[in-house]
Amino acid sequence: SVRFGELKEKISRLFDIELNDPFLANLLLTSILVDTRALFLESDRQKRNATLQNVYRSRRMDDRAAAVDAVFDEEFLQGISLRVVIKAWVDKRVVHMDWLWDDDEVILFKRMESLIFDGGMKNLLVVLLELIAEYEEVVSRFGENVQEQMDRVFRAMTGGMEAES
Repeated sequence: SVRFGELKEKISRLFDIELNDPFLANLLLTSILVDTRALFLESDRQKRNATLQNVYRSRRMDDRAAAVDAVFDEEFLQGISLRVVIKAWVDKRVVHMDWLWDDDEVILFKRMESLIFDGGMKNLLVVLLELIAEYEEVVSRFGENVQEQMDRVFRAMTGGMEAES
């Protein structure tokens, strides 16, 4: 998917410029968090959201979808998951500027500080790259979408795979 390629590029650029250009690094980090929210953390009740998990579920790869969810549901800070931290920040401070009580705002900032400055962000970026690599492996093996996957199955069943190799 183009979106995963762009996310990989943003992560690569962030690693390259992180210390030299804090302003650009902040822009990239914000964009990466928004992409993470959109590509991995949408509500699973909305079956038409194009999250990686829904892509896997549509291909009957429920174990892969569950593994992605497990990454973001793992405890990050005292009973708080990465999913909760990222969704709260992106929803309340990036795409909306929600009014928060002082205590809520302090908690939100402290959680993001922990994610960014306590090594969690580097770990998150590595995990995102691993999730993207796994998806790229699925695409190279099975095709870009269900139609391409079915075409490959039919070619294999009719002896057409050798011509492609």
